[in-house]
Amino acid sequence: MTHQDTNKPDIEGAIRLLKTADDDIRQYIAYLLGQTGDPRVIEPLIEALQDAHIGVCGATANALGSMGDPRAVPHLRPFLKHDNPQMVVWAAYALTRLGHDHFEQLTDALESDDVMVRRSAILALHQLGDERAIGPLLALQHDDSRRFQADSTVAEAVDRALISLGYNVGKLPPNA
Repeated sequence: MTHQDTNKPDIEGAIRLLKTADDDIRQYIAYLLGQTGDPRVIEPLIEALQDAHIGVCGATANALGSMGDPRAVPHLRPFLKHDNPQMVVWAAYALTRLGHDHFEQLTDALESDDVMVRRSAILALHQLGDERAIGPLLALQHDDSRRFQADSTVAEAVDRALISLGYNVGKLPPNA
């Protein structure tokens, strides 16, 4: 009997879980695989972009963006025209991380009527760390919308993003 190193992630086992019936598990596994940096996950993640569950597709797009592998680019591009605007945000974020600037699509999403789309765009801009986001984010500093009652407001998410971008939120101009 051989001793398996329990500190090493079971990449092959995780890849198999991308096919489990549970949407939440597939979504979480896609996210985790994106954190591995292991090139064996690229093709299975590209396949997972075809998942019927939008959350799995979004997590997969984010994972592929995190991996930095250009093989993902042609598979992500069609999602820029997806019917679900949140999927467009995730694809634009992933492609921007892969060196294909879709920054404008992310800032356009800040103007969505859907609070979920605005929050996804704020998170994407926050994570990209691009100072070009400061101006468009300032436009939402008074948006008190929430995704659900216990959630922070859009304005609070904007403040966190602005701080991470080096903008001094305590000195925001009034009604900017």
